[in-house]
Order: sequence, then C-alpha cells, then structure tokens
Amino acid sequence: MIPDDLRVHVVEVADDLFYTHGVHPVTMHRIRDAAGVPLKRLYQMFPSKDLLLAACLDRRDQIARSAIGQRVGSIEDPVAKLLGPFDFLNDWFRQPGFHGCVFAGAFGEVGAAAPIVVTAVQTHKLALRALLTELAEAAGVRDSVAVGAQLAVLFDGAMALATFSGDADAALHARKAAQAVLAAGL
Repeated sequence: MIPDDLRVHVVEVADDLFYTHGVHPVTMHRIRDAAGVPLKRLYQMFPSKDLLLAACLDRRDQIARSAIGQRVGSIEDPVAKLLGPFDFLNDWFRQPGFHGCVFAGAFGEVGAAAPIVVTAVQTHKLALRALLTELAEAAGVRDSVAVGAQLAVLFDGAMALATFSGDADAALHARKAAQAVLAAGL
C-alpha cells in the first residue's frame, strides 16, 4: 500500500518539474531524484509518465478551479463576478513564476499520443467553460451558453498570448473584449 502523502509529494514534485522544464525533458529518473523515492516505488505509483502527468494536470485543475472560485466568490455583483476570471488571469500572468498554461503545454508536448492527458486537458477546459456559462446565466445574459463559450475562447486566448508572447497585458485585453461580449448579451 502506497501512503497518500507520498503520492501527493511525488505529484507535487513532478508538477513543478513539468511546469518549469516541460514534459519531454523531465524523465522518471529526474522525478525520482527530486522526489527522493526509489524508481521501483515511483513506477508502482505511476506505471507511466503519462499517468503521472495526468495526475499533475488533475492537481492543477483542482488548484485553478479553487483559485478562480475564491476570486469570483468574493465578488457580489454578477457582472463583475463574470469578469473575475480575467482579473485572476491578470494577477497570475504577473507572478514571477508564470510559465504559461500547463494544460496547453502538456497537450502540445504529448497530444493525442496520450489519451489520458487529452482527457485531463479537456476536463479542465470544459469545466472552465461550464463555470463561465454558469456565471453568465447568473448575470442574466440572454444566451448564457453561447456567451460562456465566447468567454472561454477569450480566457484561453489570453492564456495562449501570455504564454507564447509573454504579453502580461493579455488578460486586460481579453477582459475588455469580454465586457463587449457581455454588453451585447445583456
């Protein structure tokens, strides 16, 4: 039986390595060394790097959803609440350790070769879209499904721009576009 705290430790270490260095350069041997666990034990917990990467993405999904949820949860006005995820992005893009969207990076590096990773990425992206749709509905937007989808495109577009070009203002631009989408939908 593998203790939960050891599994959590390995996922945290691997997540940091994957986020900082990318998926391909980080080997299971490197994770073993950084986590301080025997390679055999590492493979008992995660029989493949893809399974470990998927666990890291699940962890990031929980962290991101929680952080965005806290951000919007502190806002009373439904329209401001709907723009809250863009404010979250703006703060995140300006953090010293920002290396971009871990989901886009993982998908870009392993793509369709790792269906479990694709599923983790899609789960995260669909959950974000569902949250934006739910917030749009609560704000009284006429077609909350369409607006939620449009806001998800703006959200992910801002992440792509910040990730690939280093434009820390991408979230501010996306927020302004989101305001225009909302104005049309209210």
